[in-house]
Amino acid sequence: MLLAVLVLLNGAFVPSSPPVRAMGGHLMAPLGPVLTRLVDRVSREGDAVALIRGTRLCVFRIGIPAFRCEGTIRLGDAAPVARDGTVYLPLATVVRAFGGTVTYDAAHRTAALDLPLRTDLAPPAPFDPAAPQATPTEVFTPQPAPATPQAVESGDPRPRRTAIPATPSRVPG
Repeated sequence: MLLAVLVLLNGAFVPSSPPVRAMGGHLMAPLGPVLTRLVDRVSREGDAVALIRGTRLCVFRIGIPAFRCEGTIRLGDAAPVARDGTVYLPLATVVRAFGGTVTYDAAHRTAALDLPLRTDLAPPAPFDPAAPQATPTEVFTPQPAPATPQAVESGDPRPRRTAIPATPSRVPG
């Protein structure tokens, strides 16, 4: 039986279509709408799915419960599956692989994911007006439009005064 599950990532609701589903006693998350919010980059080649977050790389294979993370083979909770053109990965396995935790409330069909914030991202330095600034490069300079020709008033239109040459038609007789 497939049941849809709501997902909260660090307290914020994660919309998903198709939704996270309970399949065979495991929460299975679709690759596109849910797992792309947990990791930095997702790539798929054939039956292999690579997830990258920070410097950590984990590779899952459809139909195989074991996965490789940072060169180490680990055994997951369930095997990834492909159903109706969508790849589903075991949610708890993916979250734990990247250092997070999953709490599932079966009564409300809600999964709460706690994933640590990335520490390898530094905030940008505050703006210092005294620091030397790069001079902006000229990208586009519009040129003035050429003078538009003005309509010349020619007066009233006059009928044509020369005959139009026409060849008389022959009527077969």
